[in-house]
Amino acid sequence: MKRGRADRTRRDDGRRWVPTVSRRAFACSLLAGAAALPGCALENLVLSGSDANRASVKSDVPTIYDSAAPVKTATLMMVGDMLIHRSVWQSGEREDGTYNYDHLFTHMADEFADADIAMVNQETILGGTEHGLEDFPYFNSPQELGDAEVKAGVDVAVSATNHALDHGYEGICWTVEYWREHHPEVLVPGIADTEEVARTPRIIERNGIKVAILSYTAYTNELYPPSDKTWCLNVFETSDIDGDVERAREAGADIVVACPHWGEEYVHEPHPTELKWAGVLLDAGVDAIIGTHPHVIQPVEVLEGADGKQVPVFWSLGNYISSQVDKPRMVGGMAKLTFEKTSAGSRVVEYSMTPLVTHRAWDDSMGVYLLSEYTDELAEQNVVRYSDGCGDFSVAYCEDLVAEVLGEAYDPDAYILRGTL
Repeated sequence: MKRGRADRTRRDDGRRWVPTVSRRAFACSLLAGAAALPGCALENLVLSGSDANRASVKSDVPTIYDSAAPVKTATLMMVGDMLIHRSVWQSGEREDGTYNYDHLFTHMADEFADADIAMVNQETILGGTEHGLEDFPYFNSPQELGDAEVKAGVDVAVSATNHALDHGYEGICWTVEYWREHHPEVLVPGIADTEEVARTPRIIERNGIKVAILSYTAYTNELYPPSDKTWCLNVFETSDIDGDVERAREAGADIVVACPHWGEEYVHEPHPTELKWAGVLLDAGVDAIIGTHPHVIQPVEVLEGADGKQVPVFWSLGNYISSQVDKPRMVGGMAKLTFEKTSAGSRVVEYSMTPLVTHRAWDDSMGVYLLSEYTDELAEQNVVRYSDGCGDFSVAYCEDLVAEVLGEAYDPDAYILRGTL
């Protein structure tokens, strides 16, 4: 998003803008204590890397002035909405009556595999065929979708969305129970089937860096949880965001990433409510913000957070997979973050956004491509072309849209927006 010099200095709400591409180093949060929350015995909410990568505490740890101080790094990637319309789930139906969704990740396999932490926005619940698959407005999706995500390398299924309550508290329980029984290693922030689960920070460890993932939604489609179970879904208006960040730090998180489900659908600029909740998250001390819900991409910016910390904000990643019927909704984004941990503390040192294309089809050729690898031949086969006004869908259309939305920080030749902090 292009902004003048004055706009980059101060926003309407008084919060100072920081240029998108910046190399100013900043002091981040102090290393949190290693002790977990008292009384928390839940399994698999803190995930560790290999023993070789785990940090050990020694009395001779180098000081911040020691040039030999060890540096640990880890990477995180996230893609947008897994919006499972009927044609998406039908693309995975097999003749023997089973379901398989590996094809949704075929062309993105390397991206998921290369990240230390891979995340998706789990827009719809995974109640499975047992409870009857459903399309809009009250989605219920095949659990085999989760199996395919895990096979692709997904570590975190961000789940606080406006469709999380499509089947009430019961639907949330279906989803949580599926993950717990079949893939307990996967973090599922944003929803919970017990208050204990709801209050426990979701933390994943890679290469000696502990990353907490927070998930909130601004909307519930006017659906509400039982009055005695409001904790089952993290809703901005009723959440203790400051407390969530504090509890994550106390549980040992070096980095806190917030994943808000917010904004106005099909709009490429952040909505005033996004600005409002971004301010709350920044003041609470998060290290990065990755947004979803609008179903189209929005800009990436760096804002000044607590104590002058620079915080990358991905306003919206758009869709990963869906059967929506308009050209802009075929263009999504992949967010990437690089974390660094030294004896001085932990921080985000790099961020990037890479454009993606949803390739709509009626069969298992449906999938997602990097825009840099999408071709006009594929665009001609994308069934979005059958929608009104979409017959001219092309690679050039996608390239122009991305360049317009992401602005001058985007490198169209390299197909990436990249920045360092």
